This record gives sequence, structure tokens and C-alpha cells, in this order.
Amino acid sequence: MDIKQELITGELEFHFHKSNFFRVVHVDGAFGGVSPGTGTINMAVYSERAPIPKSITHAVVDGIVGAENLSKRSALTGIFREVETDLVMSMEVAVVIRDWLDARIKELAAARQIGQPQ
Repeated sequence: MDIKQELITGELEFHFHKSNFFRVVHVDGAFGGVSPGTGTINMAVYSERAPIPKSITHAVVDGIVGAENLSKRSALTGIFREVETDLVMSMEVAVVIRDWLDARIKELAAARQIGQPQ
């Protein structure tokens, strides 16, 4: 059967394959907007954490590492947002993803209601 005809009247099977760059990304938030000139939506996703110190200093007594001297810790303050990846998509793809997320949110909300007192 011709693939164009199959799309109109039949079924089309999709197979998923993980690329060599596949990884799981934890997302705490997103930042972005409409890309000027391209008509696409740009969404950079990030995870949040406390900053990892640049350096720390511990006391050493008789060759045994002791407690950290917090006054000598060198670290950034605040919250560190690590931008994991940048997603660029058409408006049509954004709508499909939004609808998919809406459905998953409803599923999760329903699952959380199971077993809870009314």
C-alpha cells in the first residue's frame, strides 16, 4: 500500500528508538519565548539546586580529616539554575505537547484522589 494512501485510510505504525544522546532530564522550570523571525517557540528547561562550593577546607588532626571550616567555604549564594537543554518547536507541536501534558495532569490528579478521604 502507498504510504500516502495508508495515511488517509489505514494505520501507520511508529517505532521509538533512543538516540545515542538520550538521557533523562529533571525539570524544575522553563524560560523562553517566541523566537523572532523564525515563528517558533523557544523553551530552555532547567533544574534548580543549591550551588556546589568552589572549594572547602577541613581540619586535619593526626592525619584524620575532621570537620569543615565553614568560614573558609568558597561558594556562590542563592539558587543555581542549571539550564539542561533548549527546546525549539512550532506552534503546532507546542499545542500537541500542551494537550498531552493536560491529559497527564488529569491522570495524575485522578490517581492522587484514589484512597484519599472525601
